Amino acid sequence: MINYLALIISTSLLLFGFSNSKPVLSKPSEIIGEDSVFVGYPVPKEDHMLFYIQKSFNKNTVVYTLNVDKDGKINTTEPIKVFWRRYQEDGRIRELTQVEKTFGFGVKAKPVKTKPNTFIFSIVALKDKQFVVTQNEHGKPYVITAINDKTSLIERVYIKAEHTKLLPKVFYLELFGTDVKTKRPAYQKIIP
Repeated sequence: MINYLALIISTSLLLFGFSNSKPVLSKPSEIIGEDSVFVGYPVPKEDHMLFYIQKSFNKNTVVYTLNVDKDGKINTTEPIKVFWRRYQEDGRIRELTQVEKTFGFGVKAKPVKTKPNTFIFSIVALKDKQFVVTQNEHGKPYVITAINDKTSLIERVYIKAEHTKLLPKVFYLELFGTDVKTKRPAYQKIIP
């Protein structure tokens, strides 16, 4: 599977640029179909952002960014940084707790030996879903995964959940991205 994903990475350079500007709210005119779950949610704009996760019970957002070294390449020790953008607390950044890293949003990453500056990773809560992260020739990061069995660039995830205990009860997850081949929106709903 790693070789297949590495091949896809080497042939697909569709990129998304991100800036460090203030977050904006999604507007209904920008949303189509299943994307309507994001109406009114802030959109993070982090340097080297890969994708983000938002939940139904508040607007706080988990952000995944590429961690680069002084040369602009992927940091081999910790390739991905994950943190909260706490929009309900003035938008500040907060690191994940150990429980959140261990049971929810943490990542496990390893280098792809056949492709320099490329890592395959999984999110702890989605251990069966593989993601591949790399950079284009200009250093812009992108993440490829399968969304509804289509090779896609992932952009964001929505979690429908109820927060009643230490760990929320998850009803479903929705993955949103862009199909690498057709450049059309990609969508998948996962019920745990």
